[in-house]
Amino acid sequence: MRHVSDLLRTPAGRRLTLVAGPWDARPVESVVLVDEMRDLETAPPGALAILSRHATQGCGVLDALRVAGRGDLAGIVLPGPSGTSPDIVEVARRARVALLAGASDQSLSETVLGLSAAVRADPGLLLRRTREAIDGLGAIEGAGEDDILRAASASIGVRYGVAELADPAANAAVIRVDGRPDGYVRWDGQDPAAAIVGQVVATTLGRVRAAARAAERAREAALLALLRAGTKDVRAAARRARHEGVPVDGWHVAVFLRGPLPPGGEAALRQARRAALRAFDGEDLAAPPLVAPWQGGLLVVLSTDERAAGVPSGDGWPPLGIGIGTSQGGADGLRRTASQARAAAGRAPAGQVVRFDRLGVHAILAELTGSESAIVAARDMLAPLDRLGALSAHAVPTLKAYLDSWGSRTRAAELLNLHPNAVAHRIRRIAEALEADLSDPQTRLALQLACHVVADRDCLPGTTTAITSS
Repeated sequence: MRHVSDLLRTPAGRRLTLVAGPWDARPVESVVLVDEMRDLETAPPGALAILSRHATQGCGVLDALRVAGRGDLAGIVLPGPSGTSPDIVEVARRARVALLAGASDQSLSETVLGLSAAVRADPGLLLRRTREAIDGLGAIEGAGEDDILRAASASIGVRYGVAELADPAANAAVIRVDGRPDGYVRWDGQDPAAAIVGQVVATTLGRVRAAARAAERAREAALLALLRAGTKDVRAAARRARHEGVPVDGWHVAVFLRGPLPPGGEAALRQARRAALRAFDGEDLAAPPLVAPWQGGLLVVLSTDERAAGVPSGDGWPPLGIGIGTSQGGADGLRRTASQARAAAGRAPAGQVVRFDRLGVHAILAELTGSESAIVAARDMLAPLDRLGALSAHAVPTLKAYLDSWGSRTRAAELLNLHPNAVAHRIRRIAEALEADLSDPQTRLALQLACHVVADRDCLPGTTTAITSS
């Protein structure tokens, strides 16, 4: 633990002169630059205060000594040579504050930096500062990232921040989540205590992020289970979702980002989460946005305690086809807005936003084909196509193209890149397998709707789950 007498023997302290007061009354805890009187009044106990010429013009030496004594400062350093008097000697003694004078040609920056380095290098002080900072972090275990960074910054006296990439010009400690790098803790300066605590902060943030990711994965799994649940299983799935922290009973707006996602998809996930946090202007979310891979894209669910007045902003999302559902309440509403968002995204070009309530007639079609009963009926209706062997994989697209083309084999052949005779052969086999009269208007309408349900849900006939579901 260093005192003023120890600092006078360092390279930066050899050019200082002890004018009055004891040189070992208090240990020196830090070095501060004082440019105004209020800086001296707020200096921490144990500080060695280095006064600028501007500061000495605002107060006399006696006043400075009295203020330093009330604040339990270790000493004050005046710029340039300084005289003394019996009053100064007496006040310095009673205040137990060392009064020092600097050399006339010694710059403030050299003095501050040199003495600060000497103080930080003290092994006892380094150990105590480090221990206090680590104990402080342990006391707020479970706090958020911002609180941890603020606590560490306040305890050490440097500013800690977080960055996704390391800066070669700055100090950094890697944050690891499940053994993989997940960002960096950064700080400036060469304080050894700051470097030790920086590593502890990085480890602490790694644990916080790992716990948050685990809870996030549990919420996403519960959300997907709720979306996949059959009508009779919705209540049980909703209970599980509530238990995992999904705000089931709020008001929900879904945003669907239609893929394909880039390999890994982590960058798209992070971008979607950032955009989701900015989605409602001035609207408080009831919980963090839920972002989950679903049905060949990304589903984002934004929940509020009260029905949202507006719609999510379309800015900042990944450059995918984006669909936005309407505001819906409760578990059934969450399922409905998710289906709406996916239906809207199906009509959105890459990088553009389509709202479900602006789909017009297509919104009605999406509502008709999006119900659980419609999905079951469509699968049952088209199930015989599974018996067509090699043609079964192409049966639904072929039938859909034929019916959407008003029964025109030529137009369907163009859509499917086939010869019209090939389309005619396929349609004949499909009609035989379904035992359907394709000349009957009601039969054509029912089969056309069934094909749209299957195509929109990416389902195969006779299956119970979408083939792209996560």
